[in-house]
Amino acid sequence: MEISETEKLNLAIIHGSKGYEEWSHQNDLTNYLSVILYELIIRDKLTQKDLVEVTGMPKQSINKGIHYLKENGYLELMTDPEDKRTKFCKLTDRGMKYAKAKMASLFRIEEKTAQKLGAKKMRLLTELNEEWSNTFWQYLKEGSD
Repeated sequence: MEISETEKLNLAIIHGSKGYEEWSHQNDLTNYLSVILYELIIRDKLTQKDLVEVTGMPKQSINKGIHYLKENGYLELMTDPEDKRTKFCKLTDRGMKYAKAKMASLFRIEEKTAQKLGAKKMRLLTELNEEWSNTFWQYLKEGSD
């Protein structure tokens, strides 16, 4: 049975996502913890709302991860000086060391994969994936079928 290019893309996206889930499992992390650590390494500080938005994960999962990291001294909540109601999540120095150590093997796998594809393919892949994702979400929000 022949599958369409759209179906092939969908299966590739799912397969790639499952790879990240498998990496989390192999490294004794929940998906939400690995995503929170990843985001806070690359973005420095985010609010809980920001984490929910950029990850697409449930608020409850993000909240659970924040509490776990905070209780273990890996994360601190910082009040925004411009808006006292806003609290930023930021890794402590200890948390950054922990996060980098935990995420190192994932970053190596990503880097090896990117090197194998090469800079030109990586740029094209990123550009096309962003365009696909933005267009998909646009239609999803419109309720188009």
